[in-house]
Amino acid sequence: MLALMLTLLLAPQQPADELTRTEELQRAREEKAQNLKPPKRSFLEKGLFDLKEKRVVERFQEGFAGFHPFLGGIKKGSGFGFGTTYDITDKLKASAQFSLKGYQKYEVIYTDPRFLNDRLFTEVRTTWLTAPEETYFGTGNSTSSENHTSYLREDRSVTGQIGYRLRDDLKAGAHGGWLDTTVGEGKSSRYPTVGERFTTGDLPAFSGQPRYFIAGAFVDNDTRDEPGNPRAGRRVVARWSSFNDQDFGRHNFMQYDVEVQQYIPFFNQRRVIALRAKTTLTDSGAGQTIPFYMLPTLGGSEDLRGFADFRFREKNMVVVNAEYRWEAFSGLDVALFADAGQVASSVSDFRARDMNTSAGFGFRFNTSKKVFYRVDVGFSREGARIFMKFGNVF
Repeated sequence: MLALMLTLLLAPQQPADELTRTEELQRAREEKAQNLKPPKRSFLEKGLFDLKEKRVVERFQEGFAGFHPFLGGIKKGSGFGFGTTYDITDKLKASAQFSLKGYQKYEVIYTDPRFLNDRLFTEVRTTWLTAPEETYFGTGNSTSSENHTSYLREDRSVTGQIGYRLRDDLKAGAHGGWLDTTVGEGKSSRYPTVGERFTTGDLPAFSGQPRYFIAGAFVDNDTRDEPGNPRAGRRVVARWSSFNDQDFGRHNFMQYDVEVQQYIPFFNQRRVIALRAKTTLTDSGAGQTIPFYMLPTLGGSEDLRGFADFRFREKNMVVVNAEYRWEAFSGLDVALFADAGQVASSVSDFRARDMNTSAGFGFRFNTSKKVFYRVDVGFSREGARIFMKFGNVF
């Protein structure tokens, strides 16, 4: 007993002020734990979070009484567009679209993903498209931006495809159709028409447009997790098309399209490196020419984003794109990108030093399954371009 009392008396005593500070800190921690508040979102973050959680985009597209309104989607260069699809049956649909630049597109589409059996699929599409302000700068990789002209193009087509699913991620098939095109002077109020800057010798098939019978084949290997907003996987598509001039016999050609996409995720798929390489090659044969309006093009919102839409045009085209995307917060990805591409009259004329390049940044407004709106700001030797589009770039 005496030993215990001596131990207590001789033990170091904690100063009163230090004890008070310790108690105050403990009390502060307890009060903070009892009054925890969720982090406060900014106005934009809250809006995008609600948009995603409440499925506003999906509900808008679900429509009412068979009508499904949508924005954009006419074609590159058409300007702000809007329209609606109507479900005639579960396999047959009709759509109508309009843009502020006067573009119009009407379609009737029959789609059967289980045609005859679970592996066969088919689609038949009838389209009428009028484009009053198509862009033309001339032909070649070194055309001048000052030769910005416009022309009118109207397409009437019936196309179809039938394919077979070899695996869930691999399909192949054949496609074909009929295409009738009318070309004339452009309707742009800002730029001269093609006839004011170019002669008919510079514009094959401008004075008479052939009707085409089209036939070909395709193969598509797609392992992307979400095609509308991929975070992982890849896609490889190859397509061969034969265009047979039904009127003049002077504009027959073959076209070969190959595209490879690769998505590399990290940090739990919150960051993605997106890569794409794409080429379109044509072969017109001896004595044949390709209509100027059907030549492969490069430039604009879908490939070379520091240049105007359809800035470059020639028989062959190649482009590569790289993007680094990261999730700023739910519903918004930010992207840094770099593009490089060129056109050439023959494959042997492609040169790395002749690549047209652009770089920039962008924003991807998305749901878990698709990018519904994007803004890209691209920079090149011809200045800056801003593109606002409904849908992903690739």
